[in-house]
Amino acid sequence: MALSKNKKNVYRKNKANRAKKRNKAGKLSKANKISSVKSAKKQRKPVFGCFRESAKELKNIRCLVVTAMLIALELAIKQLTVTVSPDLKISFAFLAKASVGMLYGPTIAFFEGLVSDIIGFIIKPTGSFSPLFTLQEGFAAMLYGLFLYKLKLSRKDMHDKTLQKQSAKQIVRIILAKLSVTIGINLFYTPLAIIITNSMAAGGLVYGSTLTGYPARLIKNAIQFPVDCVLLIAFLPIVSTAYDFVFRRNNNSKKGVSFDINL
Repeated sequence: MALSKNKKNVYRKNKANRAKKRNKAGKLSKANKISSVKSAKKQRKPVFGCFRESAKELKNIRCLVVTAMLIALELAIKQLTVTVSPDLKISFAFLAKASVGMLYGPTIAFFEGLVSDIIGFIIKPTGSFSPLFTLQEGFAAMLYGLFLYKLKLSRKDMHDKTLQKQSAKQIVRIILAKLSVTIGINLFYTPLAIIITNSMAAGGLVYGSTLTGYPARLIKNAIQFPVDCVLLIAFLPIVSTAYDFVFRRNNNSKKGVSFDINL
């Protein structure tokens, strides 16, 4: 009888211990869920929160140096601009703008667009200066920054099957960035800026030439859009890879860490 009572007591104690463990596990799981929800809420930043984060890049000397180099590259590319008509031009300077937006975000990209346009006008003035077209360059660069900020895409990732889904998402971001610039800037803002500028010069509303040339603008942008997307998809991974390689190498050299280069 004593043995059976001891067994019952042991069974009850084990049962109570198991119940305590289950309660602890349930509390821990609830706590983990709550913490994960809180962390997810913290990670959800406002749509335009990247402007503030991008503005912090101004404190970094590296940002200023690299942006200045990309402005110089953009000015060099602008010298190769093909003029179809006074209102239509083909240029690949957007590659430098997109690179700044990818590396440092919309705030830095906006100021890069303003500075590059002002310096470009000083170097090679074309017509009268208009702040509307300077803002056009800034807004275009800002759109690239909104879509491409912190884009992580390298040539190696695009050929790695395990990362192809992730790479596809990055490529969609590139296409959306170019689409927003094409529609918002090339097809909407630029014609509006031309109408306002011509109207101010003439002292009245002048829009006939802009409207008659709009079909040609549509055709030009429709043809150029896929070409520009391909150029961005080919160019941005090279910039990202080179940027990471150069500054990782500098950081490793400061720490005295050796590294190998695999080509």
